[in-house]
Amino acid sequence: MMHPLLIVGAGGHATVIVDALLAAGEQVVGFTDVDPLRRGSTLCGRPILGDDSVLEERDRGTLLLVNGIGGVGDTSLRRTVQERLEARGWRFASVRHPAAVVSLHAHVGVSAQVLAASVVQIGATIGEGCIINTAAVVEHDVSLSKWVHVAPRALLCGGVVVGEGSHIGAGAVVREGINLGAGTLVGAGAVVVDDFEGGGTLVGVPARVARQR
Repeated sequence: MMHPLLIVGAGGHATVIVDALLAAGEQVVGFTDVDPLRRGSTLCGRPILGDDSVLEERDRGTLLLVNGIGGVGDTSLRRTVQERLEARGWRFASVRHPAAVVSLHAHVGVSAQVLAASVVQIGATIGEGCIINTAAVVEHDVSLSKWVHVAPRALLCGGVVVGEGSHIGAGAVVREGINLGAGTLVGAGAVVVDDFEGGGTLVGVPARVARQR
């Protein structure tokens, strides 16, 4: 039996999420948002119900949450909000657009989101809370740790390993067998041809270190 779903956040990423859920035939009851001025308005035909306090009126046993918080280059807010609500007993659902292609022999973790026209190939492992965004390609045997965002049209070639909390920018390419450490930010359109220890930013073709944190 399908559970009703409530999307946390009502920004741009949330609109993509509700579109994917509705395309998959899911029941979406609405959104939460911290802005009090948006309460009572609608987004994609679904109401913005208020801030997180509206959850106190809901049943944790029947309602599931969906993370609608995106982020360019930083997944920390998305992770912090979800972990805070999970600590209060809420469960988060995964999202898979019906136009995504996911191998039967791939593993997609809890609350991961695989969006329209994306591809996840055989042997790939997608960690908890990851986003595989529009038309991104995750090739065979790629391993993504938790809270990685693969932005639209990025390509991760076979055997790539990406550490926790990393962001692979739109249109970026990561060559086969590359290892990227936790907290790596790959700029849009970059081509990564060497391993990177993480905690910094890679830009350009071929990618070079632009900033080390």
